[in-house]
Amino acid sequence: MAREAELFAKDQPWVEGPVVAPGGWILNVCSFSIPERGWTARGGDISATHISRPLVTHAVFSTSTPEVEGIPAALAFGPDGCLYVTDEGRRSIVRVTPEGTLSDFITTFEGRNINGANDLSFDGDGNLFFTDPWGSSPDNPIGQVFGYEWATGELHLISDGMQFPNGIVVRDGRLYVAETYTNMLWVYDLTGPAMAANKTEFRRMPDVPDSPVQWQGKSLAGPDGMAFDDAGNLYVAHVGSGNVYVYDLDGKEIDALPTGGRKATNVCFGGPDYDVLYVTVDDPGTIIRYDLGVRGHRLSFCPSLVPDHPWAKMLPPAP
Repeated sequence: MAREAELFAKDQPWVEGPVVAPGGWILNVCSFSIPERGWTARGGDISATHISRPLVTHAVFSTSTPEVEGIPAALAFGPDGCLYVTDEGRRSIVRVTPEGTLSDFITTFEGRNINGANDLSFDGDGNLFFTDPWGSSPDNPIGQVFGYEWATGELHLISDGMQFPNGIVVRDGRLYVAETYTNMLWVYDLTGPAMAANKTEFRRMPDVPDSPVQWQGKSLAGPDGMAFDDAGNLYVAHVGSGNVYVYDLDGKEIDALPTGGRKATNVCFGGPDYDVLYVTVDDPGTIIRYDLGVRGHRLSFCPSLVPDHPWAKMLPPAP
């Protein structure tokens, strides 16, 4: 694999959630503002950078409103051609149409508000799996994992009592979930539409005694966003070490890619041949890319598979 990373985007505060968009664009979220750095991007922004013009980044829209400060965390395109955004400030999953209309798509479960969604993944049938960690911690393990059944609109609780469930990805009949504060990767068997069970350990990730992430005076490190390549290897952004770790189907570590920071937050594959890995790195506020020469696994409803994708009208003209 390539060992040298190229700087792709910069000045993105609390950068997270990269995803392929139509026409060669890569989207990312900005979760919180960092006014002291003087950057133009603000918390709540969804930004776009074209693969042919690194370091030229555009703000596309914001999830913030006059009433609520958005805290977007991840992005995915759905079966209806809309963009879906997990937003911990709005405590919802936000649906963004190709016309730019924002609405709160999922906000409650059994009559109560969800905590605040963090990451999401669609399966090939359009069922949506997402983590719901906001407010959870070692002292307050209230994190949840849900599945939304596209055909019926029913929301299924898959797991609860977790210490910040974070990244999530579904593939080949299995659901993978990162739990940040325990430094664990879990795997579930899919048991029905938007349903999963049989939680088992996939991998405990490396400890980082000098992690810059602190909880009650203790250094913590753990996994964040994830993506698969076509061979079934899992790429995991790790907050604390700053590496992207690569695991085979048995959970064996086969590589570790440095990112130039300590808080790697998420990953996605893109590029003309879908063999470039994009990594968001929070502490420097950057996106880097590795030209791996390893083809990534295309997400369900990836716009690169849809000619004339309707959401292209939300983006600037391609350079």
